Amino acid sequence: MTGENLAQVYEPASLGQQALEKFSLLLEGLDFHEEMEILGIGRMQFMRRRQMTVELRGLYMGLWRLALGSSFPQDADTIFALYLQRYALTHPDRVSAKVLERAQEYWSMLQASGLADFSHVARHICAFSSLEEKDSRAMTLRLVLHFRAVYKMIFDRLI
Repeated sequence: MTGENLAQVYEPASLGQQALEKFSLLLEGLDFHEEMEILGIGRMQFMRRRQMTVELRGLYMGLWRLALGSSFPQDADTIFALYLQRYALTHPDRVSAKVLERAQEYWSMLQASGLADFSHVARHICAFSSLEEKDSRAMTLRLVLHFRAVYKMIFDRLI
């Protein structure tokens, strides 16, 4: 392989493009079954499932942005903005617009503490549940652990 071809293969833009494409496929393949189970949202609770799907898609986009910052510190903002732009073009509906809005909100929440603490986003997600406070604390802990595992999975599949 010539030096020029090698540079193209390992060029940061191409790695960023790979990360973008892999995350798009990953997000489209998620069913959020485990998350719904943790939150106690049954299959017949259509409105709550729809609402939580919007929240979780937005959150996972925020987690992806967090992972981008670790692997692409110089280009993470650009890659994330490009992803959001492409998502808006390929998903022009009202629900997807809400997902994009949530993605930016969750990224703001995650940006403050980074990997150190997912409890604030877990508490936010728990707020959509109708559990009592004593049950909410256990749910928050389960969600923190789950979101950490999701972050690790996103990070591991970044490129």
